[in-house]
Amino acid sequence: MKKNKLMKLVVVGMAAFLMAVGTTTGAQAAYSIDYTYAFNANQGSAQLATHSFVIMHEAGLEAPGRNIAANMKNNYTPYTAYSTFVVGDGGRVYQVGEPGYVSYAAGNANSYSPVQIELQRTYDKAEFAKNYATYIELARDYAKKYGIPLTLDAGGAGTPGIKSHLWITQNIWGDHVDPYGYLASMGVSKAKLANDLAKGTTNVGGGNTTPTNPTKPTMPSNSNVPAGFTPENGTFVNGDTPIMNRIGAASFNAAQGGYLPAYTSWKYDSWKRVGNYVMIHHKWGNKNMFLPVRYNSTAWGTFK
Repeated sequence: MKKNKLMKLVVVGMAAFLMAVGTTTGAQAAYSIDYTYAFNANQGSAQLATHSFVIMHEAGLEAPGRNIAANMKNNYTPYTAYSTFVVGDGGRVYQVGEPGYVSYAAGNANSYSPVQIELQRTYDKAEFAKNYATYIELARDYAKKYGIPLTLDAGGAGTPGIKSHLWITQNIWGDHVDPYGYLASMGVSKAKLANDLAKGTTNVGGGNTTPTNPTKPTMPSNSNVPAGFTPENGTFVNGDTPIMNRIGAASFNAAQGGYLPAYTSWKYDSWKRVGNYVMIHHKWGNKNMFLPVRYNSTAWGTFK
């Protein structure tokens, strides 16, 4: 195993303070990296990534940033989904994978990206403003470190730069569309994101105001989505405990379909809050299948 990968053993649990480079305006001008959930020397890929992309993600469902990072750390097995960093909880940066190495968050694009960044979904605008500032600064810092252009979603598959997961889907592989739907719901357009990444600006305002429609769909409706569900294509990666799915209705009284095994994936096209739970849906033949994936603030796996 490479020497710098073994350095994980030294840095885990330490707090390193990293000043953001360039001139910024907005919610904050620096961030610290929290190594609480960083992989140890026996976790994560040992493959160095080429310096082509910094990939921008969004978590998909509401959960604290620390929970997202903890799920990636605690549920790790080879080739399960994880990003390099998770940004959340008011601008904190949680390292999971080691920068410079492949992480498993963007399918066939993984080997081209030394850094992939996951953004917490929150509808607290003050918290979002801090998270967004760090999201921009972190992406810029590591793009500069690895000589990657500060352009967003430019060109085709061979064009280096900062890339959204949607761009990866459109140009390389996959079916994910993040982070644009969520960012738009918080007032950040693709044009603004591109401008902020290029110039280092981060201001999105503040205020502790919940959006008028906090479950705004990120994808158009289609005939497969049940009434009352929010359309959103993604993949749920289960944690360490099997989960029973239900057939025909988003209810624990509905017929049992079978268990989703630990650490396996379940594609979904929509989600809905059902009491204290979040349930996701997919169509299997002519059957509607529902899977509980979260209880209150605790997600039972990760979302891609």
